[in-house]
Amino acid sequence: MIKFFIDECIHGDVVIALRKSGFDVLTVREANLAKANDDCVFNFACQSKRILLTFDRGFGDIFRFNISRCFGIIIILVGQFNKDEIIIAIINFLNAMENSGGLKNRLAIIGKNKIRIIS
Repeated sequence: MIKFFIDECIHGDVVIALRKSGFDVLTVREANLAKANDDCVFNFACQSKRILLTFDRGFGDIFRFNISRCFGIIIILVGQFNKDEIIIAIINFLNAMENSGGLKNRLAIIGKNKIRIIS
């Protein structure tokens, strides 16, 4: 089962949709990390072996966040989607990734017309 750590910038409807789709979801707020800095959020995701899901492009800084020690980061370029499209894009992406080895040690940046994956 795919396990997510959801950054506080992610809307609650996305959290609900992921849970309804059968994913194991833990939010920053549920982990008592609301208002924690990005380093703390990243470290928690790594330690708890969860994929970090965020809209925050700052997590794409591979010099600051060592993706080789994480279970994956997904950044959604939120400005390119409406809420329903975000949910569909995440689920479609995850279904495709299951057949290609998953997200461990990878950063995925999902835009409306393009997905970039960095190892």
